[in-house]
Amino acid sequence: MGTWNEGSFGNDGAGDWVIDLSRMPTLEFIRETLQASIDNPDNANFNEPAVAAAEVICILDGKIPADYHEVAHNLEPVIEILKQQQQISNELRELAIKCIDMIATDSEMKECWEGAEEWVIEINNLKHRLEN
Repeated sequence: MGTWNEGSFGNDGAGDWVIDLSRMPTLEFIRETLQASIDNPDNANFNEPAVAAAEVICILDGKIPADYHEVAHNLEPVIEILKQQQQISNELRELAIKCIDMIATDSEMKECWEGAEEWVIEINNLKHRLEN
C-alpha cells in the first residue's frame, strides 16, 4: 500500500528519494532532481522527488515544513552532511522556484491533485518559503 498525502514528503516517490539522498547527500543530487522534473513535467515520478528536493532546500535554510517530523529520522543525518557542504547558491534556489512553479501550474502531479485545495496550499507554502 502506497503513501499519498499533500505534504512534500507524503508520497512514495518522495520517500524513496529521501533514501536515495541519504546514499548521495550532495547539493548536486538535489540540483539533478529538480532539473529532471523540469525536463519531465508530465511525469509525477519526477515531480514528487523534486518537491521533496525543494523542501530540503527550505530545511537547510531553517524553514521547517509541518510534516518534517514524519521524515526527520531519515533526513536529520543527511541535513547535517549537507550543512557541511557549500551554502545553497542563488542558482540552485532559483532552479527550485522554477521547478515548483512548473509543478504547481503544468505537471502530472498537479493533475493528480486536481481539485484538492490542501495540495494547492502546501505547494504555494513551499514556494513562499523558497522565495523568502
